[in-house]
Amino acid sequence: MASKKLGADFHGTFSYLDDVPFKIGDKFKTPAKVGLPIGFSLPDCLQVVREVQVTPPNFSVSQVPNTPSCPQAYSELQTLSPSERQCVETVVNMGYPYECVLRAMKKKGENIEQILDYLFVHGQLCEKGFDPLLVEEALEMHQCSEEKMMEFLQLMSKFKEMGFELKDIKEVLLLHNNDQDNALEDLMARAGAS
Repeated sequence: MASKKLGADFHGTFSYLDDVPFKIGDKFKTPAKVGLPIGFSLPDCLQVVREVQVTPPNFSVSQVPNTPSCPQAYSELQTLSPSERQCVETVVNMGYPYECVLRAMKKKGENIEQILDYLFVHGQLCEKGFDPLLVEEALEMHQCSEEKMMEFLQLMSKFKEMGFELKDIKEVLLLHNNDQDNALEDLMARAGAS
């Protein structure tokens, strides 16, 4: 049965039900008990919340534990300032490995957005099959141009397969601005001279 709820304000007392467009009659009775199927039980709400909070986000990067896996990363983490450590923890909590985050932070500083951009592009290029070390070189040299970066990576991979030294490849590609013919000619001349 709907009882008349009263409230008060500076105008005096009023009924909360006065403005309701329909009225519930006195004969209406709410059920005393709602019947649930036998054996049915509601989940523990706190447990559900805990599971949701603990579940890591599903990123395309490899899922790793939130502790540095190698001693070098652990020792690097200890040398960071509190703000740098906070920055690293923020990105690691997004699913990236400590080692990758520390490398990205060395190159990009404490700017989380730049670190995430770097890690995202690095991950995409590695997924395309490029060597992670070559990807780091490309990101360092051609950070403003995705086209130049792809060109650099393709030429680095091609010349590496031909047996040239990475140091020489990088040098000639830089010298000849990713021009394949001039870079190859220079690499051949260097190989012939040694």
